[in-house]
Amino acid sequence: MDDTYLVEIRLARTRWRVKETSRAIARTYGAERYRERHPHVTLYGPFTLEDPAQVQSLLDTIRAGAGTIGAVPFMLGGWERRDGMHGGVVAFSVCPSPALVRLTATLARALSCFTVSLNAWDLRPDEKWFHVTIANRLPPGKSEEIISGLTSPEHDAPSHPAAGPVTPGLVARLLSLVQRAGLPGRHHKALIRPILLDDAGLRITVLHNEEILGEYDLLRQQWLTREEIHNPRSWQQSMALYRRSAGFELSAPVVHGQDGIFLIADLHLGHANIIRYCSRPFVSSDVAEMDRVLIANWNYQVAPADRVFFLGDLRYGRDARPEAEYRALLNGNITFVAGNHDGTLRNTVPSARLSCDGQEFLLVHDPADAPATFSGWVVHGHHHNNDLRVFPFIDFTQKRINVGAEVIGYSPVSLEEICRIIREQKPGSEKTRLLRYPYEQ
Repeated sequence: MDDTYLVEIRLARTRWRVKETSRAIARTYGAERYRERHPHVTLYGPFTLEDPAQVQSLLDTIRAGAGTIGAVPFMLGGWERRDGMHGGVVAFSVCPSPALVRLTATLARALSCFTVSLNAWDLRPDEKWFHVTIANRLPPGKSEEIISGLTSPEHDAPSHPAAGPVTPGLVARLLSLVQRAGLPGRHHKALIRPILLDDAGLRITVLHNEEILGEYDLLRQQWLTREEIHNPRSWQQSMALYRRSAGFELSAPVVHGQDGIFLIADLHLGHANIIRYCSRPFVSSDVAEMDRVLIANWNYQVAPADRVFFLGDLRYGRDARPEAEYRALLNGNITFVAGNHDGTLRNTVPSARLSCDGQEFLLVHDPADAPATFSGWVVHGHHHNNDLRVFPFIDFTQKRINVGAEVIGYSPVSLEEICRIIREQKPGSEKTRLLRYPYEQ
């Protein structure tokens, strides 16, 4: 058999969430042997080289094609199935950014000059199926069974507003308990909910016969050494460059009008697992780095005289620092609305109200706590980015605003900005705004 190569982008922020969800799906539908172990977006291939001596040309071509493009964003959401070269495929849908589309087309044109692709999509890059494989090489009928189960009515029903975020890790544990109990499959399939998250490719990985041949860092614009590829410190550097380029890590004070009013929820300072659960742009082993960035972002955005309404869950976990230490580090005149993890937090209020541009705003941690009779805008946290279909940044129909840290880009959002977005909303246009920041950036 000829040597084969593959050019791909492996997931960064969403890797853990995707792997946990894929594992839960494979267990539920008896497809563990077909599960993809390394979730990725394929850029080109699999393919063979016309001349085995052209390996260096392969690497040089990829580097030239990547140029100065930087991180390439995309959105993960929903499920898809296709019939692949070797059986059925079930995958997460990927909505690519223009940058990802351009990179893929550029590499396809350049590499096709001296490679023999085994993937029909490489000959039609404008029609490429962007996806992240959950399971492939499935036997006849298996992909249809899985998609039918995942898209059944119980999966499509919106989450109950009172429910907290369910993490894929919890899903896997619940599935394991259900299976050991011998309960019928229909009782646990509804636990697997579709992912809707943005991510960005930070590195291009080149595989040779399923072994890593090389990895190109799109932000540092260089091929990494073998030691750097798997080194956590190297990943920290890549992730830090990504945060700065995406606007998730501020480097200077943000200029704004005097006496601003800002809102944010769910910092979860000191909580290492929140990095994985909510796909935050940090390395999960370094919670101190997350704390440093979140606190710096707050202080770059908020002046000492500004008002801040923090809507719950300041800190969490046994390794978190005392609340007084965190409070002392944060600028502004802060009103703390109690969250479900703030049992020991002192001087909190259950809710607050604000007015702006003739609009009334009720500030709570959990939107389920808002009275049904309130006709204004409910501003909340609690759901993080775990259910963006139901709890996006702004839901213009339900009049809900999610100011969870992940949803608003990891720094407080001003009430003035929120009011401007509402004021400029045109009748009949978008019903929701998924994130405060554009994932195409």
